[in-house]
Amino acid sequence: MPLDQESIHDRDWLETKASETFFEEAPRYPDIADVVAELRPRRLLDVGCGSGYLAKLLKMRVPELVVHGIDISSVALQRARRYVDQVWQVDLDKADLPAPAEHYDTVACVEVLEHLYDPDHALQEIARVLVPGGYAVVTVPNLAYWRFRLALLRGRVPPPAMDRRHLHQFDSRLFAETLSR
Repeated sequence: MPLDQESIHDRDWLETKASETFFEEAPRYPDIADVVAELRPRRLLDVGCGSGYLAKLLKMRVPELVVHGIDISSVALQRARRYVDQVWQVDLDKADLPAPAEHYDTVACVEVLEHLYDPDHALQEIARVLVPGGYAVVTVPNLAYWRFRLALLRGRVPPPAMDRRHLHQFDSRLFAETLSR
């Protein structure tokens, strides 16, 4: 029996991401936190906040920062409550962001769009909740990354293409096209 997206992500948080230190092994998070902190956010929405690890890093850099987060996984949100000031369980393929228009000065959306059936809807919602002149920090796995190309040359499928939760694949060109729509 096929699982719905919520169940798939809950299971992932109970199994693969069960370790409290899972994201500490991903060097991109401190780099992303540094970039976001330089923007001097006051109110941030973390789309796909997971366990709240990015919020934890951000609050070490910007202690007065208010962070709200959404995620599809109730399991992840249980953990996120330690670092995120307010959380909502939202499936962005079925619902809008639970925030009024022009509410956040910064939105982070780290490695989320590839999981959505309709990434354009998520980007429209991010634009809706940002204040004029606000910042969106959006990342996706780059299928054209040199290590993934090397894997192909060695006859292996790159990790992002193997992930059953990834509904879309991006390279820099496709990502730029998606953002410009």
